Amino acid sequence: MPVAIKADFLTEVYFSELSERYDQIRYEHRKWYLFDTSKAVASHAILTHMMHDLLENQKLLNGHKQFELFFETFDQHVTQLPSITEEIHYFRNELNRYGEAPEQLEEMIELVACGKWQLFSARYHRYEVSEYDAAHNVKFISSNGRFEVVYHAETGQMVNDPVNMGTYNYAPGSFHPWKYYQHHKYDKVPWKKWGNTNQISYKEITKRQSRHGSTEQRKSTEELHNLSKNKMPDSQKCR
Repeated sequence: MPVAIKADFLTEVYFSELSERYDQIRYEHRKWYLFDTSKAVASHAILTHMMHDLLENQKLLNGHKQFELFFETFDQHVTQLPSITEEIHYFRNELNRYGEAPEQLEEMIELVACGKWQLFSARYHRYEVSEYDAAHNVKFISSNGRFEVVYHAETGQMVNDPVNMGTYNYAPGSFHPWKYYQHHKYDKVPWKKWGNTNQISYKEITKRQSRHGSTEQRKSTEELHNLSKNKMPDSQKCR
């Protein structure tokens, strides 16, 4: 269903019109139906429009004052869906680019010291590939839980292959039962269905041997954890 938005992308009026159009579509679709699916119909229409707008204006979002509002709005509509489509699932890779994670692990450690990112479990990012030893893969998540990035601790390089790459979270995980459920539903279940990209399936990924739990992995993770813990924040880089 097309969404007619006249306002320029990312303006305050743009978000107001998205909200108005959402309400209008909901109203139109809940009149005569026994089961109310209007939220899902309206949210899917809004998401389709927002995806198109972002692809048409990729550079505009970086550093924009409405940066956070865009992601908050997008994620909110994702969680209105009973399940997400393959297109929306793979769009996570487009969104994850806006996390502005540095290319080098050394620079990421500086951001961890500033509290902007945190070291996280890389258990599902250590499947064997021919290009490198995945035992040394380490994962970081942004402070808001949305953006992820994986690095190879020995080379310091970002890992972008479809087997072990980091991805965007529509519903960041939490120990809170409802948030945990949403993360499982909107991030984990689609991953198990479609993988990270259409290049390799989840089943093909998990058939590979995992390097998680190996001696090399434990040593590498411990060294990085200690390095991050002892790193003093640089006031210049923490701005």
